[in-house]
Amino acid sequence: MRTQNQFSNELGQNEPVSKRSELDQKFIAAVDRLGRALRVARQEVATGLQVSLLQLQILEHLLRLGPRRVGLLAAELDVTPPTVSDAIAALQNKGIVDRHPDPDDGRATLVALTKKGDRLAAEADRALAGGIESDRVDSEQDQATALRVVLSEIHRMQQAGVISINRSCLSCSHYQPPANSGPGRCLLLRTDLTNADLRVDCPDHELAP
Repeated sequence: MRTQNQFSNELGQNEPVSKRSELDQKFIAAVDRLGRALRVARQEVATGLQVSLLQLQILEHLLRLGPRRVGLLAAELDVTPPTVSDAIAALQNKGIVDRHPDPDDGRATLVALTKKGDRLAAEADRALAGGIESDRVDSEQDQATALRVVLSEIHRMQQAGVISINRSCLSCSHYQPPANSGPGRCLLLRTDLTNADLRVDCPDHELAP
């Protein structure tokens, strides 16, 4: 019969685990739980608006960032171009989105919200915000710090090839990291950036080498 020590050795329980590893595991678990909760909230909103979850994500994306090419939408939403094309076709049949020639490339088209789509996307945005709002006990400074930590993890995952597109400040060539305890700085806009000022998806983003 194997002893408890033998079982522990087989499971690796006697191997030292760094505090950093424990924090990484907790962080990933916490973000994963938050992601699942947001997915449930989005699904409820999508069902109420009679669209699919992917169609809702497309509406949110177009509302926030404006007209996009199909290929870019697919990359940003981490789905294949045929999948996003099917979702766009369904939205177009409902009069929610439309396609227009891309002024920068006559061979390409842009997907944009129609007036009906604008109203629906705004309604979805309000419904989602109402579904996840609650009384907060943390301060704005705590939230700003958390934002920076999450954006740092997104940047790290992008560098590892897990995330394909990341337009946050921390991965931008225009971003100058903070020196000592001061704020960072956007060299393009020539303005200081505190943690609370960091952008998640910036239209002026240029990927740093």
